[in-house]
Amino acid sequence: MLLNIEMINFGYNYIKGKLAHYFSCIINFKSIINLNSIISKLMKSPVWFIFAIGIFFATKVYAQQPFQLWATYNQQARVSNKWGYTFDLNYRTRGVLPFTSSLSAARMGIIYHLNPKTRITAGYAWFGTFVHDRYEIWLHEHRLYEQIQYNTRSRTLQFSQRIRLEQRFRREFLNVSSDEVNVNFTFRARYLFQMQGPLIRKSGTDEVVLSWQATNEIFFHWGANIDKTNFDQNRTLAGVVIPVSKKIDFAVLYQLIIQHQVLLQTNQVINSVRLNVFHNLDFRKR
Repeated sequence: MLLNIEMINFGYNYIKGKLAHYFSCIINFKSIINLNSIISKLMKSPVWFIFAIGIFFATKVYAQQPFQLWATYNQQARVSNKWGYTFDLNYRTRGVLPFTSSLSAARMGIIYHLNPKTRITAGYAWFGTFVHDRYEIWLHEHRLYEQIQYNTRSRTLQFSQRIRLEQRFRREFLNVSSDEVNVNFTFRARYLFQMQGPLIRKSGTDEVVLSWQATNEIFFHWGANIDKTNFDQNRTLAGVVIPVSKKIDFAVLYQLIIQHQVLLQTNQVINSVRLNVFHNLDFRKR
């Protein structure tokens, strides 16, 4: 059954309430940062924004919290008015230097364009988690997924909402002190909300040469080897997008992850930088 816009908005309002609850328990934003002040400076001077993000990244590299670097290549293509495909490669490291592997992944899917604003995707993904201090140095995961994405835009802003369902078959350690592994099945639901807008335009034109992007995605899971809570993780991202060409965009994003560790039965805060390449192709005959 297709999800309609009312269901998506209901899901967004529900998860937004959940997010407010989680973040109020974890951090008091008002005591740390004045959002109005930062947004004002960001819009007045994009150079200030880029400089501030660079300083923030450098600080996080030396922080005591876990730090990761994520690199992603994402290709999406249209082969007809209704059909297309998506393909992405992912590589994650612990820290910045040296590049110690943490995870590698590949994902592919078939896209059906329901209308200009709504697309439905189904596909398969492989994830390999690298464990450097165990006998089983690679923990494999095979994943099926289905998603619906709804895109809208105003005069200057682009909005994207996505609901993704995942069926995960994961190799996991039985406990923190054992090398014995087991394959567990879990079901996960994810909701993403993303905004993007222009920072710098080419002089005398409407062509955007630098954009800002902000995203939040929350995850809940159910199934085998799940702790008392169904909360899996929350990802918050912010950064800049640079159009390299008409077909390729490059994004540099800071990502804050709050992830529930089942084996440790605790929430972990992970700071990371994401380097994303978006490659859009169109094979339709003109």
